[in-house]
Amino acid sequence: MKAISVRGIHKTYPPIKGKKSVHALRGIDLEVEEGTIFCILGPNGAGKTTLISVLTTLLFPDKGEGTICGLDLLRQRGEIREIINVTSGNPNLTDNFSVFENLNYYGMLYGIPKALRKAKIETLVATFDLEAFRDTPFNQLSTGLKQRLALSKSLINNPKILFLDEPTIGLDPQISESVRLTLKELNQKEGLTIILTTHQMDEAEFLSNRIAFLKEGEIIAEGEAEKLKKGLRFGDLIRFHYIGPPLDLDRVSALEGILKVEVREKQITILVDDRRKRLDSLIRILLSEQHIALQDVEVIEPDLEDVFIELAKTPH
Repeated sequence: MKAISVRGIHKTYPPIKGKKSVHALRGIDLEVEEGTIFCILGPNGAGKTTLISVLTTLLFPDKGEGTICGLDLLRQRGEIREIINVTSGNPNLTDNFSVFENLNYYGMLYGIPKALRKAKIETLVATFDLEAFRDTPFNQLSTGLKQRLALSKSLINNPKILFLDEPTIGLDPQISESVRLTLKELNQKEGLTIILTTHQMDEAEFLSNRIAFLKEGEIIAEGEAEKLKKGLRFGDLIRFHYIGPPLDLDRVSALEGILKVEVREKQITILVDDRRKRLDSLIRILLSEQHIALQDVEVIEPDLEDVFIELAKTPH
């Protein structure tokens, strides 16, 4: 069974104070397999938050249909809310409730019996290293602790799908890494399906099984990170490290398929149309240079940030 299967989802916001209406989602088709981590990327205003809001039943789509864990997105919204949970990078829990009281409160809202609720809270406090802060009010927690509490809260009902909107925004690198590892472990050990939005490309690449790129309310690319990187043929970078005097760049630039040449001390970086076609001829030219000793050759693969930038600027 698909964790998420939606077709033709549209959402338009009406005009406000003289501004035009905003067609935020323009026919979204999306399928997510159970037990995967699926990342939704896109520039600001692409429709990511709107899509998450529709999938979590916070917004009703204008058009379209679909299912969440087999439940009808339009007709079984109450049942869907019982089996999902959501958190954002800007958590807003009850200020004067402690860590324990917040978790207990949300456990009660989900109707979890007292004994089970207490056991679950203890597990979550341990998982997110909150034991020392269990009696600390929410408004006295640091940003990182607030985020860890929010993630704990989002797991209180043992959701089948966890929706995370910028889960590590504003966190220092060490805490961000800890959160990512915890999410990865929850996915791998418990089969938790996670839907993630983020602006951090390393986070998306580390966590995600599949990625969808959203732009102007439409999904314009989808797939595994490696396939997305290989699918965008915007050139390959080859970097040569050498010892010797400055190179004769004219001979290099004149070769077929050379898009750009950049020289720094003891290294030359060349953007080519296809490294498989150009690498041999480049090596031959550099080896033929007198007084040049070639030290190393480095092929630089595009990363997910390159893909993001390229897709964001491509006319749509």
